Amino acid sequence: MYHIPVFVLDVPGTRAAGRQTWPGDPDFQNDCAYVAAQIKDFIRLCEQVTGKKFDIDRLREVLGYVNVMNRGWKRVLELNRSRPSVFNALTDGTIYLGVSNAFRGTAAGARYFERLVEEMEYKVAHGIGTLVDEKYRLIFVGVPCYPIFRRFSELFTQWGGTFVNSTYLWFAAGGANLGFEYDLDRPLESLAEGVLISVRDAMDSMFYQDRALIQMIDEYHVDGVVYHPIKSCRTVSTGLADNRRALMAARDVPSLFIESDMMDRRVVSEAQLKNRVDAFFEGLAARKVAAQREA
Repeated sequence: MYHIPVFVLDVPGTRAAGRQTWPGDPDFQNDCAYVAAQIKDFIRLCEQVTGKKFDIDRLREVLGYVNVMNRGWKRVLELNRSRPSVFNALTDGTIYLGVSNAFRGTAAGARYFERLVEEMEYKVAHGIGTLVDEKYRLIFVGVPCYPIFRRFSELFTQWGGTFVNSTYLWFAAGGANLGFEYDLDRPLESLAEGVLISVRDAMDSMFYQDRALIQMIDEYHVDGVVYHPIKSCRTVSTGLADNRRALMAARDVPSLFIESDMMDRRVVSEAQLKNRVDAFFEGLAARKVAAQREA
């Protein structure tokens, strides 16, 4: 209708829970060839639209910067397993996520993550936490409540709770959380592999999220999980109630289910959120006291 070219990149996902394929597997190679053919079609379309020839050396340079950023992003997430945690995944993590997406493939983005890793490693080595007194280690599931972002975070930090990881840093990271590194000797083929792995990983965050959460709980020594479905993104929020039930069946970890939004201030009730969050922490406190008595 508008005489504008439209290109759709179709990326295969995981066929079943626990059935991911990797380089060397025939199914992976077939999927990768399918994605690579589409990327080449897209390059030809871009050349026609822009009048510029594709520069594979420029692609190699960009992928090199992405490799540095991906290594850094994965390392930063790993460092937050420490006690105390060195950053809050809800607030600080959202900033890091923004840099990862907005500056991906740039020299500035690569420098940022190199310095961020240095800072986080220093904090771990010297026992510097994101909170003065970390009492509860939490996981956040969903997208933050941006209309009252600061106050939303304070509802948890005032109880000594900090988010050590978040599914937001997973599905919105474009695969950077995996630390995938492109092979610069074969940039086009490796780009196809990276697209396949990263997009598949983001889709898994919706279909097989409970498995990743169980792994996070075990690796990050989590005290509680906060589910935050929102009305402005049903893609992220669909199935969270069922996900919560599956998680409760797999691990004896308390969870909180609260609803608000990432955009529409009208559906955000701070008073209601505070009541639910306070009750959640009161339960965590009672649970901790009971555990100390049993010990």
